[in-house]
This record gives sequence, C-alpha cells and structure tokens, in this order.
Amino acid sequence: MTIMRTKALALLAPALLGANELGTIDVHGDHEHHQLEERKFQRSSDLALSAKGETLGDFLEKEQFVDSATYGAAVGRPVVKGMDGYRVGITQGNVMLNDLSAMSQDHAVGLMPRASQNIELIKGPASLLYGSYSGGVIRVLGEEHERGLKSGFGGDATLSSGSAAAGSVAGSSLYGGAGDWALSGSFYAHDAPEYDAQGSERVKDSDTQSLQGHLVSGYRADENHLFKLYGDWLSKEYGIPNTTHERTSIEMAQSRYGLVWHAARLFDALEHVQSELHYSDYLHSEWEGRSEDGLFGQEQLGLSTLFGFDVGAWHGDAHIEALQSDLRVCHEHGKCQNFSKAARTDATDGASLLGYLETTGLPFSHAHPMPDTNEAHLSAAVTLKRYVDMHELSLALRAAHRILESDPSNIQETWLVPQSLDAHYYDTRREDAISASLGYFADFDGLWSLQSSLGYVERLPSAQELYWNGFHHATDSYIFGDAHLDKERSINADAELIVHYGPWSTQVGGFYYHFEHYLYQKPLVGSEGSAMQDPFHKSAVWAMEGVGARIYGGALAQYYAQTLGAHRLEASLTLEALRGVIEGGGNLPRMAPYSATLELKHGLGAFATTLRYKRVDESRHEAQNESATEGFDWISARMEWTQKRSWGGYTLYVKGENLSDALAYNHLSFLKESAPLSGRQLSLGATLRF
Repeated sequence: MTIMRTKALALLAPALLGANELGTIDVHGDHEHHQLEERKFQRSSDLALSAKGETLGDFLEKEQFVDSATYGAAVGRPVVKGMDGYRVGITQGNVMLNDLSAMSQDHAVGLMPRASQNIELIKGPASLLYGSYSGGVIRVLGEEHERGLKSGFGGDATLSSGSAAAGSVAGSSLYGGAGDWALSGSFYAHDAPEYDAQGSERVKDSDTQSLQGHLVSGYRADENHLFKLYGDWLSKEYGIPNTTHERTSIEMAQSRYGLVWHAARLFDALEHVQSELHYSDYLHSEWEGRSEDGLFGQEQLGLSTLFGFDVGAWHGDAHIEALQSDLRVCHEHGKCQNFSKAARTDATDGASLLGYLETTGLPFSHAHPMPDTNEAHLSAAVTLKRYVDMHELSLALRAAHRILESDPSNIQETWLVPQSLDAHYYDTRREDAISASLGYFADFDGLWSLQSSLGYVERLPSAQELYWNGFHHATDSYIFGDAHLDKERSINADAELIVHYGPWSTQVGGFYYHFEHYLYQKPLVGSEGSAMQDPFHKSAVWAMEGVGARIYGGALAQYYAQTLGAHRLEASLTLEALRGVIEGGGNLPRMAPYSATLELKHGLGAFATTLRYKRVDESRHEAQNESATEGFDWISARMEWTQKRSWGGYTLYVKGENLSDALAYNHLSFLKESAPLSGRQLSLGATLRF
C-alpha cells in the first residue's frame, strides 16, 4: 500500500480570519486516505454531483463542521463551526464577495457555485490573507485566477432534471486557445418550482430561478506576464417562504468586471504575483405581492495584489488590498424604484422616532432603515511557513484600517436619530483591526499527523450591524443596530489528529473559541418574558449586542478505504457536536444540533455508488425565545456511470435526497417553522466532456 503524504500546512487556524477550516483531503495511493491540510481545493463540478441543491451551502455541507443556513431552493449560506454571517468569509478569487448574504439569512449568496471552476476551503494562517473571520474562508475560483492559458478547444455541458427542490439545471462551459490568446466562457441556469415537504405539504414561495454567465479573455505578453480580462453577470429571483399572506420575493442582480495580472519570477525571491483590479455592482429588491418595498444596492471598487516569496528557509505569501464600497438602502412601500432621497420637510428632526421612544421605550422607525454608507478599507496580511524535518511551523499577521462614513440625507427628518438622542450617531468611524495566529504541523512517516493552532482575531462590525434600524419583510422581524458597537474579538484554538493503520484512518479534532465581544441579534422581551413586538407589523424585535461568548466542539471520524480486486470500497463514520454559550448564562442562537453520518462508497469499473445516512439530533440548547426542532434522519443515494473516450467522455447519474421522506426542519434557519426542508427528491442528469 502506497501512501502519498501531502505535507499540508500547519493548520494554525484561526487567526485573522481565524478560519480554521474544514475537513479532510483525499490523498491517493492504492486507495484514498484522509490527511490534514490547511487549504483544500475541490472542483466545483465534483461538488455539484454530490450536492443536494444549487446553493454554496449545499455544495459544502458534507464537509466537517459545515452546515447550510438554508430555506427554499435559493438560499443557503455556509455556517462553519457554528459561526455564520460576517464570521465566515466568501471570496471570488482574492476579493471579498460583493453581496449582502452575511447581513440576513434571506439574502442569497451572490454567485452560482456551479458556474465556478474550483472552490477552496481555507484554515490556518493562510486564511488571514483574505480577511478576519473566526468561522473560516471559502474561496470561489474562476478561470481568471488560473496562472496558465488553456490551448486547443474543449468544454463540458450539463443537463439534469429533478423533483421537489432539485428543479432543472442546464449549462455549459467552453474554452478555446491558440498561441498567446485564449477565450473561455460559461453559462448556467437553475429553475425550481415550489416544492413539497414531507408527503404533499407544499412550501409556499419556495421557488427560484437563477442565471449566471461568465466570460474570460486571456493574453500572454511573454513567459512571465499573463493578463486576463473577465466579466460576470448574475440574475436571481426567488420566493421567501415566510408567514405573510402575500407572496414575498427577492430579485437580485449582480455584474462584475475585472483585469487580473499574473507575473512569475520578476526576481529570484519573488515566486509569483497576482494583481486584480475589479468593479462590482449589486442590486437586490424585496417585493410584497406587487409592491417593491425594499431596495439594496452596493457598488464595490478595489485593487488586490497577492504575491509569494522566499526568505531563507521560509516561504511567505502576502496580500495587500484597497477597497471602496458604497451601500444604499431603501424601505418605502411601493416607492423603492430608485434610491431617490426622502423629501425634505419642516418637521422636527426625529419627531416620529422620539414619539415611539416615549410610547414604547424604543426608537422604532418605519422609513429608510439606515443611512447611505461609504466604506474605504485598506488591509495587508502576510503568512510565513517553514519545514523542519517532519515538522512545519507557521505564523500569520493581518492589519486592516477602515474609514466608514454615513450620510443620513436619504432619511426623512422625522425618522432621523436626533442630536438630543445621540449626538454622535452618524459620526465617521476610523478604526483598525489586527489579527495573528501561530500553527504547528507534524507528519510522522504517513502513520500519523497532528496539527494545532492558536489565533487572535479582530473583526470590525459591518455597516448593517451598526446602523440598521427597521423592519425586515422577508424574515418578518424588526432589527435594531447599534452605532457604537466595538469590534468583535476572539481567541481561537484548534487541534486535529489523524492516525493511519492499514486501510483504516481515525481522525479526532476539537476547537474552542472564546469571544470577548460576540456580535449577535438578541431577542428583546417584555416584562413578562414574552417576545416584544414592533408597533407597525407586530413582529419579533431583535437588537444587535456584543457579549462574552464561547463556541466549542469536537468531532470523531473513522475512515476505511481498500481495493479488493476490481472493487473499490470506502466507508466513513463521523460524529460532530458543538455548543455556543453566553457568559453569564444562556445559549447562542442557531447552533447546529449534534449529528452522526455514515457513508458507503463502492466502485466497479465505470460504475460508482454512494449511500449516505445522516442523523441530525433534536435541538438541545436553545437560546432565549428560540423555538426547538425535532431530530430527523436524512438518507441520500447516488449512482453514476462514467465513460472515457478519445474525444472526452460523459457521466450519467441518478441521485436521491431525503429518500425516507422525513419531515425535517433546519435549526439554523430564521424561517424554519414556515420552511421545512424538501421532501423526497429524485434527480437524473448527464454531463458531457469534450
């Protein structure tokens, strides 16, 4: 038996992005083993084959400690180690994704993962190159991020159709190249109607339609310089399965343009340079029936440069980024066709706001929920690693400076926060964040591997966490921001051990994150302990707050891989458990329940079969005013037949999700009561490669 050992980095996990990340990497020998690694690349097409849906959360939720905050077929942002929203970074290449999916769980991630080329999961010091996120970084890569040019002509085409939330998928990617020029493009579409939960219970407004196109043109100036120009267009419309009588839906559009410069060996110590100039325009509107009640728009312009270098026995990577983004928000029933400023009047500033403060004790607002904001962001990060015999040491540092300006002129005077209430509410914020991490990795002759990390992470609060003060139609909730929130700070520790013996591998891991200022939405309650309601919609009220908190957990995984004659056999059993607690008493909301997963794989010639059973436990540690969810069993199966030909090849497959037709509720979702997961789901598809 041959074991190819991948000396993959020390996982020093968290710091700065603290992204101690996901699971294992497959290493090929006579059979597949699992090995610790800091960066895990996966082909998007492979993830699509095993995913139960088309969201980024669907593509990644089979990874260890990764869940999807999903409802419907359109929305599913990854949750890593119990951390969601702004604690999990999503990038397109080296640039943070320009969307608002971290702001609220009803906002879909601004990309179709199927339209990408690779998806990378990052943990340890390397994650600090892209941001300060305790939960981790997910890096989505396209052809523009490849250092080479494709030559000749080729591509692939995919077509599938399924029941329930699977819907229909169609798309193709093509490339052509000759000499110093190359052109590639892709287009994918997904259409899913409203689905049924267990039996025939129709989930209202659970439908979605998505289209994404991507075009890249490449030119090699010489052997050391390569330029790639790209354009990307996304259109998405989907329903929100909440409790309102009228249809709630979201229309989302995003366009991105950029130029990427790849350079190699500009001088001896500099291994490579990748610099990207990019522009992105994101627009997102919320509808109640035929009324456009909310509008979100964000423009982003930035320059990002990543380079690798060698200094003595150390290898380093550095990332410098300058970013500017403008965010505009509107909330006026039927009057949000554009972002025109509210009409000026002779009313006293904050008259309505102060009125609700006097009658309810809280400054409720029913106009624009936040001021226009402009954010200028400058960051620099460096990671270093060094091998010493069978050991690797690594460290990372990241520093960021932000200037955040707010312009309340879009808000009518009656709803402004007046000077008498808070004289500094709209002040410009100038602030810094510094993060660091240390890691250690050891690999002893391929028999066992150990990695551990210790990091300190600082995260600046987002504009939405600071300034939002208003109702959110899609999640049927009222949210108060806090303009004086301090940055989130955490100390993160992770450790993992893998032991190999014959065809078996055992992995044991654990993590402990201590937050000094954990930012989350706390439910507001009345004097009798019942949920407080806003005066406009009688909906639950939440307020941003920073608290001391701890998130910790552990996992045990047993793997088996063996080749017996013509048969390829693999099996795995994984157990996961985590908790989130508030210092001083109470639990953090939306923590993933305990789970156990058994997966069996069998390959024979051109055939491959996968059977997967996952038991999700009932919720056991609910937060204040958080509803409980029952446990459920989720059974998946897939059979595929792959043929290789001189001109390419093809794969035919059939797969099923929730084969037992269980009634399942996702405890991580704000809308779990009105949006149970899909019932039995069957799909048939084909992929052609040429």
